[in-house]
Amino acid sequence: MLLSKLEIKGFKSFGDKMVIHFDKGITGVVGPNGCGKSNVVDAIRWVLGEQKSRMLRSDKMENVIFNGTKNRKPTNLAEVSLTFENTKNLLPTEYTHVTITRRYYRSGESEYQINGVTCRLKDITNLFLDTGINSNSYAIIELKMIDELLNDKNNSRRELFEEAAGISKFKNRKRETLRKLEDTDADLARVEDLLFEIDKNLKSLEKQAKQAAKYFEIKAEYRVASINLAKKSLEQLQLSLVDAQSKIQQESDHKLEIQTQIVDLEAQLSAAKADLIGKEKLLATRQKALNEQVNKIRTFESDKKIKNERLRFLEDRSQALREQIDQDRKSNDRAAFAIRSLEQEKEAAEKILAEKEVLVAQLREAYDLQKTIASEKQEQHKELSLQVSQIKERVYQAGKEVEIKQIQWSTLKQELERTSSDDSSQEASLADFEQNLTRIKAQLDEAQQAFDLLKQKQEEQDQKVEETNRIVEMIREELTQVSRKLDSKTNEFNLTKSLVENLEGFPEAIKFLKKNPSWGKDVPLLSDLLTTDEKYRVTIENYLENYLNYYVVDTEAEAIAAIQLLSDAARGKANFFILAHFEHFSPSQSQIFPNARAATEIIEFDIKYSRLINYILDNVYIVQGDYQDFPSQKEGVFLSESGKYIKKKFSLSGGSVGLFEGKRIGRAKNLEKLEKEIKELNKKVSTSRANLDQKLGELNKLKELSYKKALEESQAKLQAMNSEYVSVRTKKEQLSELLTSNATKREDIMARIASLEENLEQIQPQLTKEKALFEELNEQLLLLTEELDLANKLLAEKSQLFNQENITYIQQLNRVSNAEQEIEFKQSAFESSKDRIEKSQEELAQLDAEIKSLLDNNEVKDEELIALYTEKEDIELGVTEAEKIYYRTRGLIDELDTRIRSLQKAKEGYDDLVLALQSQINEIRLKMSGMKERLNVEFDLDLEALMAENPLVDEAFLGFKEEDLKELVHKQKDRLDKIGPINPMAMEAYDEIKIRYDFITTQKEDLIKAKESLLSTISEIDLVARETFLDAFGKIKENFVRVFRSLFTEQDDCDLTLVDPDNPLESAIEIMAKPKGKRPLTINQLSGGEKTLTATSLLFSIYLLKPAPFCIFDEVDAPLDDANIDKFNQIIQKFSAESQFIIVTHNKRTMASTDIIYGITMIEAGVSRVVPVDLRELD
Repeated sequence: MLLSKLEIKGFKSFGDKMVIHFDKGITGVVGPNGCGKSNVVDAIRWVLGEQKSRMLRSDKMENVIFNGTKNRKPTNLAEVSLTFENTKNLLPTEYTHVTITRRYYRSGESEYQINGVTCRLKDITNLFLDTGINSNSYAIIELKMIDELLNDKNNSRRELFEEAAGISKFKNRKRETLRKLEDTDADLARVEDLLFEIDKNLKSLEKQAKQAAKYFEIKAEYRVASINLAKKSLEQLQLSLVDAQSKIQQESDHKLEIQTQIVDLEAQLSAAKADLIGKEKLLATRQKALNEQVNKIRTFESDKKIKNERLRFLEDRSQALREQIDQDRKSNDRAAFAIRSLEQEKEAAEKILAEKEVLVAQLREAYDLQKTIASEKQEQHKELSLQVSQIKERVYQAGKEVEIKQIQWSTLKQELERTSSDDSSQEASLADFEQNLTRIKAQLDEAQQAFDLLKQKQEEQDQKVEETNRIVEMIREELTQVSRKLDSKTNEFNLTKSLVENLEGFPEAIKFLKKNPSWGKDVPLLSDLLTTDEKYRVTIENYLENYLNYYVVDTEAEAIAAIQLLSDAARGKANFFILAHFEHFSPSQSQIFPNARAATEIIEFDIKYSRLINYILDNVYIVQGDYQDFPSQKEGVFLSESGKYIKKKFSLSGGSVGLFEGKRIGRAKNLEKLEKEIKELNKKVSTSRANLDQKLGELNKLKELSYKKALEESQAKLQAMNSEYVSVRTKKEQLSELLTSNATKREDIMARIASLEENLEQIQPQLTKEKALFEELNEQLLLLTEELDLANKLLAEKSQLFNQENITYIQQLNRVSNAEQEIEFKQSAFESSKDRIEKSQEELAQLDAEIKSLLDNNEVKDEELIALYTEKEDIELGVTEAEKIYYRTRGLIDELDTRIRSLQKAKEGYDDLVLALQSQINEIRLKMSGMKERLNVEFDLDLEALMAENPLVDEAFLGFKEEDLKELVHKQKDRLDKIGPINPMAMEAYDEIKIRYDFITTQKEDLIKAKESLLSTISEIDLVARETFLDAFGKIKENFVRVFRSLFTEQDDCDLTLVDPDNPLESAIEIMAKPKGKRPLTINQLSGGEKTLTATSLLFSIYLLKPAPFCIFDEVDAPLDDANIDKFNQIIQKFSAESQFIIVTHNKRTMASTDIIYGITMIEAGVSRVVPVDLRELD
């Protein structure tokens, strides 16, 4: 297959249509620089499908269209056609001539054609697949690609090997198979999800069908057992009722006897208490006299002690005043100096504050807007929650009212049937109902209090959860801020450490000495010795820029040794400061300027280097302000704070300044400072995380400790007791009315039943409506909650951004405020210091006079104090005697009181016993009533009618005790409750889903088989590609050694190796080349010519495996000398028998070795033209 013709029109510099004919052998493309030679190569690369404009030396694809000249307009179309002679049928087509065409329009549209028929880029790629021809194959080699090939940039080396081995098609097939495998896995996952859901429903329906049959069987057994239990229990309860009534009468008689004894003892107790009052008054009078005497003694002693303390205080105060006067005089001098420094700092801080204030105002406005939105959502959520709570309460009250009405209706029905009871029985029952009603009312109040207490606890619990959530969010926000700061400091530390270790920004000589183990390991640079505040860093670096690279050594011998090392290694020059030469240096006297500071005052350094620092910064001052603020003093060097101006005695310099990305001053010290800050931030992060974990643990515990379940149980219990209370009260009222007139009562009961039924008909629809409204509002509440959460999230983000900037603003504001306060404080201290001195001197004179007076009058009369103590002892004897009489009477009263309490306790015991017996009677009657109601509710049976019809227990249950029968009923009830609701349609639904389940299972099996088939295909592709690649690699390796030695010498060594031999399809490929006896560590250490010959060897070794129809070299011979040019040309001549070669060159020897030369020239500026010359005709 031959490349026969190239047609170019409107492509880059080819404004007119140009045709280049290629023949067998070597075709040269020559011409001066910039005439468009490489555009010929770009045209071939472009028509073969190149999509990267960078590879065509353009920023964008539109630039390949001819852009016009002064005399020509730009064209709207670039078109290139390339024609091949398919003589050996290498291309999979029946045509002997194949022409591919590519067009590109300024509108961005593109078009591909094969023999004039429009096609896709993929069709052209497939046409040349595994032929060695494509836009990035080894058929087109540029000079820059030599380095890319040797450096393996973008994995270009492996792509050449794969193209030559012919495994590209295997990789494409594998990619397509993997895509199909991903689709199959996705389908399989969807099928498994469907099967999982269907399987859950299938098991559930099967279980429901079995439960339904079991439920009805157990319920029939439960009904029979419950009826027989009721019969057996009713008989036992009637016997217990008679026995309890007889015991009540006996205990009432015992209680009356104890009451008589209590009355007698209470009379004796009253008399003893009256006698105790008189004795208590006598004791109080004597104690009062004793207290007055004690107070006299204490007052006397206190006066004496106060005078002594006053004297000691005055002496201490006198000494303190003398010391204060000395301190105040010394502080005046310090205050004046501090005030001037603080005013300078204040002005700098106010400038930064103004910038921060604008930014914070913008962030606050955004935060306030989001806060308003969140507040509105919160208010809507609160109102809707209130509506839901109100409706829930109305539903509860309506449900409660319905239950009460139903109970009243049921009770009235029962009472209507009992109106035939005799009056004596009804009177006894009325008394029982009265007592029972009182008991239930007390229990109801107690239950209501318990419910209210639980409700209050739940509200407190919700508040605690909300507060803990708020604290957790605050800790998270703090943790986020600290973590960000830690990341920032860590990045700064790593960058600074890298700069220190690699000596970024320093000359090669400095790096060489620093890395030399025999000299520069511990010798510092000037830039490492000093550091300064951030605001002065740029200024100091600008001024000391010429000195920062100087090494600082102790002796001249060290500097000479370093210079000798640099000279021997030919690594450049270095400068040195020798500390020994500064021993006799004395700096100039610093001058004082109102707006300037000496540079040595703002620099931090070790005392060892003080003479050196004073030398390089001698008479240098930092001026606050701009050039117009510089002092008029001629002597000295003045620097502006910004570093913009530097004024010396006879010169002025300056201009734009940068921040010097390396920040060369104080790198080492800054590294230590950053390391300390990172440790502190790590501690803060650990502390915040520990606090967060603790609060989250507390939050989980709070959420686990919920009173909702207990609240619901208490509410259910309260409803049950309320129902019971209403039931008992209704029965009592009905019984009272029945005693008045049975006939009238019957009519009244019937009227009330009708009224209750009417009320129920009205209430129940309203209850249904309220429940529906509750469900609707509850759904709205859930949606609003989600919106509120989103709004709060946005609010938190804006709040975090605002808080970060606001903290910076507040910190700056605090700096300004602190400076103002410090100035005001220093000024005030300075002014008040004089006043304190004068006042202290006056006070000192007064203290000396008072001390003298106290010493003269400090005599105490001890005789008066002894007389007071004697009188106190006499009064204490009288108090002791009165106490004995009082407590004797008190013991008699306690004894009587104990006996009365003992009798009352016995009486209460009888009361409790009677009450317990009465409760037992009520409980028996309630059990009988509850038994009747249960059978009526559960089985729609009337127990009285059942007993009248057949009072005997069934034969099957005669052998059962009452407890055994209760246990049997309870177990059957539990079994029913465990089964729960049943679904009679379960079996029909089960059959339908089972059919669908079987169908999807079949689909799943088909997908598994397809997946296994795809995996098998991938394994086969990998196996074939591996064998093909390894075979090709071995042959290329042999060819490389042979060609390499032909270009160099037979003794030279080279090799090709796989970095990962176990994975040859993905492994990188290493090139080893050792020409002319060299032993380079890497291939990059070869010269340019050697690299070119090595790359040429590799390319031709690939050609030997699979010769490409043509090969294009774009100035690849530029680095070669004449000797190597001849070798290069010889090997091209050798391979030209099998392939075409197109060489773009400037070398005359290469030109001479070609068969045809096409000269590219620009007769018209900006427009390339082609001039052919056939050298074979010249021969």
